[in-house]
Order: sequence, then C-alpha cells, then structure tokens
Amino acid sequence: MTNFKDLGLSPAIQQALDELGFVEPSPIQEKAIPELLSGHDVIGQAQTGTGKTAAFGLPLLQYLDPDNDEVQAVVLTPTRELCIQVTQALRSYAEHLDIEIVAVFGGAPIRSQQSQLRSGAHVVVATVGRMMDLMSRRSLVLTAARFVVLDEADEMLDLGFIEDVEKILRMCPSGRQTALFSATMPPPIQKLAEGYMYDPVTVRITPKTLTVDAIQQAFVEVPAREKAARLVEILKIEEPEQAIIFTRTKIGASRLERTLKDKGLDVKALHGDMSQGSRDGVMIAFKDHRVKLLVATDIAARGLDVEHVTHVINFDVPNSSEVYVHRIGRTGRVGRTGRAITFVTPDERDEIGRIERDVNTTIGEWESPEDRLEHAPRPRRRERRERRPREREGEPAEAAEAAADDEGPEADGDGARDGKASKTTKLFVNRGERSGIDEEDLRWALREGAVLPDEAVHDVRVLHRFSFVEVDPDQAERTVEYLDGTKLKGKEIRLEVAKS
Repeated sequence: MTNFKDLGLSPAIQQALDELGFVEPSPIQEKAIPELLSGHDVIGQAQTGTGKTAAFGLPLLQYLDPDNDEVQAVVLTPTRELCIQVTQALRSYAEHLDIEIVAVFGGAPIRSQQSQLRSGAHVVVATVGRMMDLMSRRSLVLTAARFVVLDEADEMLDLGFIEDVEKILRMCPSGRQTALFSATMPPPIQKLAEGYMYDPVTVRITPKTLTVDAIQQAFVEVPAREKAARLVEILKIEEPEQAIIFTRTKIGASRLERTLKDKGLDVKALHGDMSQGSRDGVMIAFKDHRVKLLVATDIAARGLDVEHVTHVINFDVPNSSEVYVHRIGRTGRVGRTGRAITFVTPDERDEIGRIERDVNTTIGEWESPEDRLEHAPRPRRRERRERRPREREGEPAEAAEAAADDEGPEADGDGARDGKASKTTKLFVNRGERSGIDEEDLRWALREGAVLPDEAVHDVRVLHRFSFVEVDPDQAERTVEYLDGTKLKGKEIRLEVAKS
C-alpha cells in the first residue's frame, strides 16, 4: 500500500500531513501527485470528495519559492464555496511553509482583497469573475504564475466561464504547468485541454470506484407533463427526513419550487441565478435542518454535504453516469442507507439501462414502502403462528413461538448463556420522539412485529430524531428483516445494524 511518505514530498509538507493524520493517499492522489511532481501537465477526472484538492495542492506547494513574492500559482474555482474550501485546505497543508495563500472571490469587498495582494501572495485561489475584475484593475499580475489549476472545469463550463478561463490562461506564461480537474469531460473541456495544455497525462477515477451500495435506487417512468404531480405523491409516501431534488436547469428549479410550495410543501430552491447571500442563506437553513426539501441544480449543490439527507430525487435525468453517482452520493452518509429515485419520461427509459451498465448497479421500478415489503423475501412467520399454541396466559403467541424456537439454555439475569457473556447487537431506527414514537411503541413492535421475546431485547433508547435498540446478536438479522420498511404509528420505520 502506497504511503504519502513514498511520494517524494518535502519534509515540511510531510510534517503537516502527519499532523493532519494523512497516511495513505486516495487513488487520485496516488496517481496525480507523482506526475505533477515530475512536471507533467495533468488532467484529473474525478468526483468531488475523492481528495483532488490534495492531489494538485501538495505538488503546487512544493513547487513554490518562498523568497519570491510574486504570484507563482493560481487555482481557478467556479464558486465562492469551493474557493474557500480549497484555500482552507492549502493553508493546512502549508502549515510549516513560509507561504502566503490569498482567496479572492465575489460577494466580498474587493478593496480588502486588493490590499492582501499588495502585501504579497505566492498562491491565489480565485473565482473566475473576481480574478477577471482584479486583472482589469491591474491588482493581479500573472506573468510569474507558472503553476495553474482549473478545479471543477465542467462546472465553469456550465456557468459560462470558459471564455474568461481562456483569457486568464493566455495571461499566464507559456511555459507554465497546468492541472485540470473535472468530474466529467464534455467536448468543450476536451478542446480547452487540447488548446492550453502540453502533452497532458490523464488520471481517471471512474464511477465504479465510488460505491452506491448503501443507496436504494429506483426509477419512476412518467410523462413529462405529469412529473410534478407524481413527485408530490411520492414525497408524501416516502416521507423523507430531508431530500435534495435535482433539476437540469435554473428555470426548472425555480418553477418546481413554486409548484411544490403551492402544494404546501416545505421547500427552497438553490441555483446560480440567486445572489450569493441568498444561496448562503438557503444552504445554512438546509444544513441546520430548517428546510426539508431542496430543489437544486448540480452546480449549486456542489460542496453541499448534509448528514441527514435521506432521499435524492433526480427530477431530470442526469446528463451522464458520473453526474448520477455524484448526485445520489448526497444520501447514504455516515453509514446510513439512503434512497435515490430517478424520474424518466417514456423517451428517456433507455437512460436507466445506460446508468446501470456504467455504474454496475441495479435500478428497479419504484414501489411504495408497503409494496417493497410485500415483495421482499418473507420468513415463515405465518406458518409458525398457525402451528404453535400460546404457551402462557397473557403472553403473546409470537413471543412463545420465538422462545420455543430458541435452542439451548435460557439466558440468566446477567445476560449469560452457557456460562459465557452474551454481547448485544445495536440496531438503528430512523424514528424517534419527533415522530411521536416512545420506548413502549418500539418494544411493542419488537414483540409483536419481530416476534422477539422480552429477554432478547436488552435496551431501547429513544432520541429526538432516531432511536437505538439492543437485541441478542442471533435475533438482529431477523429483527431487521421483519420490521424494516413497516409502519409504526402511521410512519414508515427503517432498521439497520448500527455501524458503531
């Protein structure tokens, strides 16, 4: 296994990585860092979250001369959010270097940024529009910028920045080293690389290296004019804790937001035509759980990482399989399962097969939670109920049956079986006090729905948004199988083995 110490980074950078706890590079870092350290131009095709900032940032920092106060490196980003993220990361990597890293972006006073540049900047991380503005005011000169990075180039294309990017590249020295990172490689980005990069090495991390195993995927085939109404129906049935609904265009996002609001749903839109302040407000509200539904374009949702997104809905089919993986990866976080639902019109039905082949996954037709439960493999619980009599007065028949099935001596009061300490398995339940569920409700579900004897349930802890249940290890799998996807007090419950 490759280690960061094997990549040839300077001691000062390695010290910072050690302090940050970085040991093994990600695939994009392992492939791109040696090429960039060797002086090659690099095209990196990888999704957000694969570690590409360190992939270009570490070689960039090693390249710099601290004694030269000119701008030696430039990182172009499409949005203010990404500009700030990249700057924070580079500063952490440069903890033990005498290097100044300055961020310049729209929505902030330009005079303070001009002052920072006058004080000296070895690296400038910039949004395209603000860099063009500073260059026009002669506050930013790129004649010494011999290391240039284009981060998330496909997003710059979508935002209409490519012409400005070309102008910026023409202002940099012809002998520069260029790195271009993009989740997808549409023809205009390929043309940009051909025109402004010298014999680039391509490093590609395909979607197959990104897992969608924890995400339940489905599609809904519906005529275009009925999509909005069908979406409202599915949202009411699925009852997401939080959901991101992706549209292809900014106009589509605004229109869908109005439609959902008219239906009484708690929803906000997030797209590129909004002011930066409005976008920040929506993102903060969604992250703080004050907004349940977010209608967003791919561009606006970049960098949005929210823990409690239970559903991703592709209202419009993604343009590529890479975008599909990027979108649905917004759910299924922190070891929890998530749901991804994609809407297709009859003319787009073949797109589902293409995504399945590219991502090596299966996308079934959407079913309601009740239908999913009905079509799932069922244990022979009904047969046992008919065959086994109730054993003790007042005891549920299911509990007696489960106790009769339990082989071996009964557990004693200390939880020991055959003289050995018995461990428990913790299960996560997606409902809690906020859903009107209490401890007795869950114990009833375990007793009646999962057919568990009381002694097999060791602890039930109900929190505000979710709950934990501890059961005998040999009962955990059947408990999930019996109860996952059923309803308790009118609310669908999801069960899974807690990861920690």
